[in-house]
Amino acid sequence: MKRRPIDRGKRIVVLTLTIALLMAGASFAAPHQSVLSVLARALAGDRSDLDKPVHSPHVLAPPQAPEAAQAGPAVTPPPEEPSFSSSRVAPHLVSVEPRTSGVAVSTAIVMEFSQPMDTASVEASFVIEPKVNGRFVWNEQTLRFEPFRLRHATIYDVEVRGRSTLGKPLAGARAWSFSTASAPPDQLAAGPQAFKVPILTYHYIRSNPDPRDGLGFALSVTPADFAAQMDWLARAGYHTITTEDLYQYLNRARGLPSKPVILTFDDGYADFYTSALPVLRSHEFTATAYVVSGFVGRGGYMTQEQIREVDHSGIEIGSHSVHHANLARSSMANVRAEVSDSKRYLEELVGHPVNSFCYPSGKWNAGVANTVAAAGYHDSTTTAFGFWHGLGDRYVW
Repeated sequence: MKRRPIDRGKRIVVLTLTIALLMAGASFAAPHQSVLSVLARALAGDRSDLDKPVHSPHVLAPPQAPEAAQAGPAVTPPPEEPSFSSSRVAPHLVSVEPRTSGVAVSTAIVMEFSQPMDTASVEASFVIEPKVNGRFVWNEQTLRFEPFRLRHATIYDVEVRGRSTLGKPLAGARAWSFSTASAPPDQLAAGPQAFKVPILTYHYIRSNPDPRDGLGFALSVTPADFAAQMDWLARAGYHTITTEDLYQYLNRARGLPSKPVILTFDDGYADFYTSALPVLRSHEFTATAYVVSGFVGRGGYMTQEQIREVDHSGIEIGSHSVHHANLARSSMANVRAEVSDSKRYLEELVGHPVNSFCYPSGKWNAGVANTVAAAGYHDSTTTAFGFWHGLGDRYVW
């Protein structure tokens, strides 16, 4: 039987339903095609279902605008407070060293913090008693205070405060103590008229940069050889002293340890500070550094600040004249200037008397020696070979 075409009213119903479904974004489950079946039959001319209501539980209602959008601009809620936040936790000391007795006088003071610290506030708050000069070295959250030289047989009290980089003050224990080892006992009583002690002369502690420079080679000891020599002295039981120590011993003012030796370094080269001083510190050795005052701060020579640190490290600062002139061939006026002006400059630099002099290139005569004595020095050294020293010849040791 021939199907009759869908009348105009039914076409409008079908079209309206289709548009409504498309605009609503209808979703259909694959097994349930009731609405599509109705539409297909209607388009084919089947009227049997057109008068029945269409039920589809799968048709989703158009999304409604949120209430916040209807009421006004959206307000972003504050984030949840975390249960733990480093910004609210105070930093503390994780560990400190040393905290024991018998500590070497070259030992560094090490502090490890739990958080990154404001370095300026920590350094400004650092206190050590008795007071010691030194330098601060940071490595992330660890601070090293490297004292130039601690005293033997001394109890030190240390305290540190400061704040973290987030502004929180240091909490918990912030103070501790330690004590240093005793010095080698004086086994040589003061007072003999003459005494046998070697005085070793050094200049450069370096690898000579120019093999064709014969004089530079002769005056150079490589850092490795120098370290080996200091190791040998320590193993052999030698104890380093300064020329001032020898003068005081001969002057009946103090005793000396067994097997004393004097280490001298001429001219004030920068490599004394960079290469020799760390080795001396590691062995708890002292020395006498003779500085040419007119060369201070020049290329290859120690700066004023380095000389002060050397002095604070227990090294004796001596004078080596102003310009390293041959004093044996200079006028007496020039000798007086070279001897006195260098002493005055170095004493102002280190803040205490400079008592030892070294003749440039070992050149001297009786007039020069008398001028050194008149300037107030306690002793002077030459390049003459010998081991025996006394007060009577102290200006030609």
